[in-house]
Amino acid sequence: MVPSVVTGHQVCPVVPGSGPNCQAAADILCRSKGYTLGKSLGVDSTEKCSAKVLIPGRPREPGDCRTENFVTRAWCQ
Repeated sequence: MVPSVVTGHQVCPVVPGSGPNCQAAADILCRSKGYTLGKSLGVDSTEKCSAKVLIPGRPREPGDCRTENFVTRAWCQ
């Protein structure tokens, strides 16, 4: 296959003590499109929270929310 830029939404797995591994996510995204390897070109993030944060009057606590990173575009070969 000819190298190409692909789009998608692949969560970057979190490596304990290191942070998000977006290289692994780029590889997974590329494999899902029929390629073998990838390099991330676009990464985005969002905050994912427990439903507990919606309880009126409940103070937000550490651990209620976490940042999730994901690859949106990758160069695949």
